Amino acid sequence: MRKFIAPIGMAFLFVISQLIAVFVAKPFREAGFEAFENPSDPMNIIQLFAVLLVFTLFILIMAKYKEEMVKYVILFFFFMASLSIFQAFFYFVSASFSFFLALIISIAMLILFIKHPEWYVIDFFGVFLAGGIAAIFAISLSIEYILLLLIALAIYDALSVYKTRHMVKLAETITSSNLPLLMIVPKKSSFSYLKSKFGKERDAVYMGLGDLIIPGILIAAAYLEKGLLGFAATLGGALIGYMLLMFLIAKGPQPGLPYLNGGAILAYVMVHFL
Repeated sequence: MRKFIAPIGMAFLFVISQLIAVFVAKPFREAGFEAFENPSDPMNIIQLFAVLLVFTLFILIMAKYKEEMVKYVILFFFFMASLSIFQAFFYFVSASFSFFLALIISIAMLILFIKHPEWYVIDFFGVFLAGGIAAIFAISLSIEYILLLLIALAIYDALSVYKTRHMVKLAETITSSNLPLLMIVPKKSSFSYLKSKFGKERDAVYMGLGDLIIPGILIAAAYLEKGLLGFAATLGGALIGYMLLMFLIAKGPQPGLPYLNGGAILAYVMVHFL
C-alpha cells in the first residue's frame, strides 16, 4: 500500500490544480485576461510552439556551456510569469492593488526558491501557477485549437523522451539545479529535493509542471463549454491516463502528455457527441 501513497499524492495535486483552473476560468474571461485577442487565430498555437521550442533549446545549450546560469535564467522567467498569474488572482481581491500584491507574493516566492527550494514550497506555488496558466490559455484558444495543441504537444513529448531524449536531459538539469519546474511528492518522509538525484532509483514521484498545465487547458475549456459534465469527464479521462502513466513509469522515464492529454481528449470527444 505504501508504494501507492506518492502517486496518489501527485494525483491529488493534479486535481487541485484543475479545480483552481475551473474556479478562476470564468472570472478571468469576464475580466479580460485572455493571452490572445482572437482565440480562433491559428497563429496562436504556432506562437506557443515557437516559444516552447526556442526556450527548450536555449536552456539545453546553456546547460551544456553555462549550467550554473540555468537556474537564474529560469527563475527570472518564472518570476515574470508569476507576476501576471498572481495579478490575475488578486484582481478579484483588489483591482487597484492587484499588481502590488502579486509583486509581494512573487518576490517572496522567488526568495524561497533561491534560499529554500524544498518540494513542499515548489508544490504549493506550483499548483496555483499551473491552475492559473491553464485557465488563461483555456479562455484564449478556441476548443479546436486546444485539441490540436494537446495532440501536437503529446507527439512532441513522446519524441523528446523516446527518440531525442532531450526532455530527459532537461529533467536532469532541472533537478540538479533544484528548479521549480517539477511537482514532487516524496515516497518517504526523509526525502529532500535539495539532496535528491534524478535517476532510475528515485525516492519521489516527479511530474513536470507542463503535465498539469497542458491537459488542464482542455479540462478548463470543457468546463466552460459543457459545465460540470465536461469537467468531470475530461478530468476523469486525464486521471485514467495518469494511472497508466504511473504503471509504465516504473520501467523508466516516460512522457506524461501522451497519456494525460490522450485520456482527456478521448473523454472530451465522448462527451461532445453525447
